[in-house]
Amino acid sequence: MPAKKSDIVQRFHAFRRDILEKKPPHRQMRAEVQMMRFKVRPVSGDVSVLNFQNEKFLEALWSLGKLDEFFHQVVGELKKTDKHIFYKLFDGLYREYQRQLNQIGIRDGATPGENKTFEVEIFREKPRSDN
Repeated sequence: MPAKKSDIVQRFHAFRRDILEKKPPHRQMRAEVQMMRFKVRPVSGDVSVLNFQNEKFLEALWSLGKLDEFFHQVVGELKKTDKHIFYKLFDGLYREYQRQLNQIGIRDGATPGENKTFEVEIFREKPRSDN
């Protein structure tokens, strides 16, 4: 049984090494993010001055999309007892990218004294199944 858990950890680390740490050029990343079908919904604040072309924002969003794809690819293959390890690894990395998104300055043209607080919801649109 420990070998199986080790395989889960190795697979997760291989994903980080082979995908997340070898990011493609920003042009390719942008195209891939568009295919990932992310939607940004304003929750509060003026989001009209946000720069969604910010490279750090793009990198964090791309990484979250790749992480989401990896999760859906792997989670169905795992035994119930192995999922705990995978969820713990996944959750740590997911929170890291969320923290990066929260720290990125994607606001253009803010004037002094202007309320700089805004909140957006970023979600991934899933294709509808016609069942």
